[in-house]
Amino acid sequence: MCPPPSAVEEQDTQSTRDISALKILSIIVGVCIVLAGLGGAVIYFGVKGLVETSEEEAKEAFENSGPVSWPTPTNVVDDIETLADFGYRKIDTVAHANAGDFIQFRFEDLGYEVEVQNFTTELCDDCRNYIATIEGEDPNSWIVVGGHYDAICYSQQIIIGIEYPGCTSEGAYDDATGSASVLELARLMMEWQSIAEAEDWEQWGIDAKPKHTWKFAVWDYEEWQGSGSPEGAGYGSETFVTTLPEGVEIATYINLDMYGLNWPVETQLASQLSGCDEDFFHLYLFTSPVDDWSYYEDRGVNVTDEMKEQAAVLQDRLGLVLHEYLHYPTDWVVVLDDTKGNSDHYNFISRGWPATWFRGMHEFLQEEDDTCEQSPKHAPTDRVDVLYTLAGGRGGLEAGMQTGLDALALLMWLDITGNWA
Repeated sequence: MCPPPSAVEEQDTQSTRDISALKILSIIVGVCIVLAGLGGAVIYFGVKGLVETSEEEAKEAFENSGPVSWPTPTNVVDDIETLADFGYRKIDTVAHANAGDFIQFRFEDLGYEVEVQNFTTELCDDCRNYIATIEGEDPNSWIVVGGHYDAICYSQQIIIGIEYPGCTSEGAYDDATGSASVLELARLMMEWQSIAEAEDWEQWGIDAKPKHTWKFAVWDYEEWQGSGSPEGAGYGSETFVTTLPEGVEIATYINLDMYGLNWPVETQLASQLSGCDEDFFHLYLFTSPVDDWSYYEDRGVNVTDEMKEQAAVLQDRLGLVLHEYLHYPTDWVVVLDDTKGNSDHYNFISRGWPATWFRGMHEFLQEEDDTCEQSPKHAPTDRVDVLYTLAGGRGGLEAGMQTGLDALALLMWLDITGNWA
C-alpha cells in the first residue's frame, strides 16, 4: 500500500505543472506509479496492497510530494462573473452589500466559520471584511491571502479621480479576480483536509494540518473614493493589521489584486494595434524589497535588518516555486521589489510583515507611456467581456488565472509538508 496523498486525477497537458521538478521520483522509487502526462508527471499514490511501506518512508514521500489536487480556474471565472453581475460595488451600495453576502455564503458553503470584521469610516457606514481560517500547528503565526471586493470608477487620464455621470464599473479585473481566487484557494485547502481525513493519513503518521495558520481574507474598502474624498484607501486590510490579537505575527501576506491577464495570455490584435509590442502579458510579484526600500522609507517606515532578511527569504521562496518547480519563464513571470505600495500589501509591509502582490499585465500601471499596460481598472470597461477580449476568450483568462493559482497552491502545499522555511 502506497502512502497518502490519495490517488489524484491525471492533470491537464499544461507544461507548467511539471511536478518532477519537486524531485519526487528520487524519493518514491519502487513505491508509486508514475503516470506520464503530455506535459508533466503526476504521482499516483492510490495503489493498495502493492508494497508495505514504513511510516518513516511514508512521511519522507509525503514531505517530497506535490499537491494531491490543484486549483480549478473555471470556479474562479464563474465567481468573477457572479461578482460582476452584482453591478457597481462601490462602498455602501446595495451591490456592494450583496457581493459581501455572496462571499460570506461561499465561504460557509465550503465548510468555514466566517469571521465578519465590521468597521466604519467617514464615508462607509457598513464596511465588512470576510475571513476564513484553517488553523495550523502554530496558531500565532499566520499566512494571509487576500483580495478586495469593492470597486470604483473615475477618470483615469489627465486629472485622475473625478467621478462623472454614468461612470460605473463591474470591478471584474479590479478586483473580482482576486476575491474569486481567495475563494478557490480556500476551497482547495479544505479539499486537502477532506482527502486526508477520508484516506486516513494519520495511519502513516501524516498530519495534513499546515504548519502556519492560514487566513483567507476578502477585504472591503481598498479603493480610494476619488479626488473629492476626505479619506485615503486600504481601510479593510488596515483594520485587520491594526486589530491583530496579542502575540500574533504575520509570516507572509499574499495580495491578489488584478491578475489573470498575464502569461501565458498572448497579447491580442487589439492590444498590438494600440502599441503593445510584446508577445505576452506579464505576471509581476511586487514583493517586500531586497534592494529598493525608498517608497516605504519616504513614507516614514523604519526599515529594519529583519525586514530586509525576511524580504530576501520571501523573494527566494517565490522564485523557487515559480521558476524551479513550475518552470515559468523568467521573462514573463517576474519577482521584483515593490516600489509602488498601492494595494493592500502596503499595510502589511509598512508594519514590518513580509508580503507580495500578484499583479497581471505590466509593470508601470499606466506610467511612463507604457502601451502594454491596458488594465481596465477604475473604468466602465472593467467588465467580464472586456477581460475575455483582452485574453482571447474565456479560456485565455482561465489559463492566465491558472498560472497564479498553481503557484499559490504550491506555496500552500509547501507549508503542509513542512517545506515552507
